[in-house]
Amino acid sequence: MAVVVLAPVIVAASCAADSPKTNKPTTGALCAVRDPGPSPLRRLTRLEYAHTVDDLLGPGLVDASVLPADERALGFDNNAEVLGTSDLLIEQYQDLAERAAAALAANPARFAPCAASAPDDACAAEFVSAFGARAWRRPLEPAEAAALAAVFASGHSEGNFAEGLLRVAAVVLQSPQFIYRVEEARPAPAVEAEDGLGGAAPLSPHELASRLSYLLWGSMPDESLRAAADGGRLSTSSDIEREARRLLAAPPARAVVASFHASWLGLDRLTELDKDPVAFPMWKPALPSAFHAETERFVDEVVWKGEGSLAALLDARYTFVDATLATFYGLPAPAGNAFQRVATDPSRRRGLLTQGSFLAVHAKPDQTSPVHRGRFVREQLFCTTPPPPPSDIEIRPPRLDPRKTTRERFAQHTADQSCAGCHTLLDPIGFGFEHYDGIGRWRDSEGGISIDGSGALGGTDVDGPFDGAAELSERLADSAQVARCYATQWFRFAYGRGETAADTCSLAQLSAAFAGAKGDVRELLVALTQTDAFRFRRAASETTGEAAP
Repeated sequence: MAVVVLAPVIVAASCAADSPKTNKPTTGALCAVRDPGPSPLRRLTRLEYAHTVDDLLGPGLVDASVLPADERALGFDNNAEVLGTSDLLIEQYQDLAERAAAALAANPARFAPCAASAPDDACAAEFVSAFGARAWRRPLEPAEAAALAAVFASGHSEGNFAEGLLRVAAVVLQSPQFIYRVEEARPAPAVEAEDGLGGAAPLSPHELASRLSYLLWGSMPDESLRAAADGGRLSTSSDIEREARRLLAAPPARAVVASFHASWLGLDRLTELDKDPVAFPMWKPALPSAFHAETERFVDEVVWKGEGSLAALLDARYTFVDATLATFYGLPAPAGNAFQRVATDPSRRRGLLTQGSFLAVHAKPDQTSPVHRGRFVREQLFCTTPPPPPSDIEIRPPRLDPRKTTRERFAQHTADQSCAGCHTLLDPIGFGFEHYDGIGRWRDSEGGISIDGSGALGGTDVDGPFDGAAELSERLADSAQVARCYATQWFRFAYGRGETAADTCSLAQLSAAFAGAKGDVRELLVALTQTDAFRFRRAASETTGEAAP
């Protein structure tokens, strides 16, 4: 089938610059000037595309799993900088659009109710207006409606009414306006310039609706959100907060929170784990999915039903197990096959960092990895980046030696001056996890030698020695720096980019709101919708009409 693709709408966008190594909030004179930072053009991720098509047409009509996995940047697969396109991806979008359009045309009255009684040009115009507005997340411009009407007319004349609808749907679903989250660059309002806050332009109500919906639901705006945008009830910060809280109360928000934590913790690598059966005879094929289910249920419990706080995510004294995990952790098996909440021994298991999912992912196939575990804490919880290794260093773990513990073997990292600059920041943290083997099982000894699980934090706001990962988790839960970093990770996930110098005020606002809510994750999500980075974009240049980089 031949299709007509509408000309793409292009907006100027600038990808984020290198993110700062720390995220200490700053306020003051800089915040007197409103700068929302970059607003890169964002392609729908594979998951967003799947959810959007399901919400637009109904579940099950299109299998978006055939699309390739999206690349990652800063730990997340929704970073605009790496969400590119390829000839293959364009072909796949075309194929999916045509399949979806064929499903729509097979039951025209479902999508154009007037087709049941009056399948004429007026009915087609009604379909074009309604379907186009939903798919493109905004009302159509007259020229766009006219172009789509011409597409319908071509199909109708060459076939029938259903063929006309099919061609319209095929064009709409492979257009840039559908596949990308397009936002228009506008000049700054005069009142903003008069107040000394020029350089920023507010988003349109429908653009805000789209940002809200994809942030909190990972999909297109629902009918209520579209109605709020249509009726001028999505212009103030209070309007945005009202809708954000409504969206957070619905099930799709839980899936978004689960997706963030799975990406942040690296749980996508669970399915790829290859553990040595000789080193770890307890490793079973069922463990990766059980680990993932445990962490997902734990996060859901903490955020939506329990304490709601980052501190609880890091330090809660309970988890969820089925029969497989109960055996793995040495806990009493729950009744039945379902996952159940169980109390943990607080000296051994507290929060996310002592769950098998995290520990197995951040380890080697045949041994633990103090480096990987320490790096996660340093980079993902404190948002500090160690210096890169020398270019002439071959990166590999010290050779296994049954006569030495991991701590003894890794001592060469800090003894070698070319390695010490980096490893003194990582290994002392990672050694605190040594009571957990490479698949997350508790151990008291290694090769017959008692485990030393002591570690140390340096260069943080909670410096000092600690004994074991449970004590480390308690320390992390009390850290203001960790809370700021967690807010920064959500910034990166929510806005699809890294932070820049222009985001200093937005990050400070997020951190202050998170601290004021005593680390409540749900309040952090609301706060994400209140920043300048969310509500505005850089104003268009008066000379070029494009947004400033």
